[in-house]
Amino acid sequence: MERHCLRVDMLARAMASERGLALDDEVVLCAALLHDIGLYPAASRGGVYTDDGAELARETLVPLGWGSERIELCAAAISQHHALRSQSGLGAEVELVRCADLTDVSAGLVPNGLPRATIREIFATVPRSGTYRHIGGLVGRALRERPITVPQIFKLH
Repeated sequence: MERHCLRVDMLARAMASERGLALDDEVVLCAALLHDIGLYPAASRGGVYTDDGAELARETLVPLGWGSERIELCAAAISQHHALRSQSGLGAEVELVRCADLTDVSAGLVPNGLPRATIREIFATVPRSGTYRHIGGLVGRALRERPITVPQIFKLH
């Protein structure tokens, strides 16, 4: 999972560069590292895992001195990372974490504007081995333990 999170960070930054967008790199890194944390039993509150992760980020970042706007930007990137529509209105960080996660999970089949060579380079730098099995196991647990919440990760707004 750590490698998936690092790839999401790298892909989001590459997408920002490709689009000429400035990002709050710390927000992107924290969102990338925490975006799937709600899948883990120690972080789960039994709800929609994307929302559980966003809440954990809020609790974690307040004592670190983050301002409320940055905390909410990071939380939105986590809670919206499986949204079905663009989240650009919430901030470039939110949209690019969403796009980067989809690019990584799709093994680059959904490039979200990145050149294939860039995707291949990121995948070579941070290997993908074990990604699907690990994420599949976590999602399988969520489906067994809180099945009603899993479809709710695909937000429509």
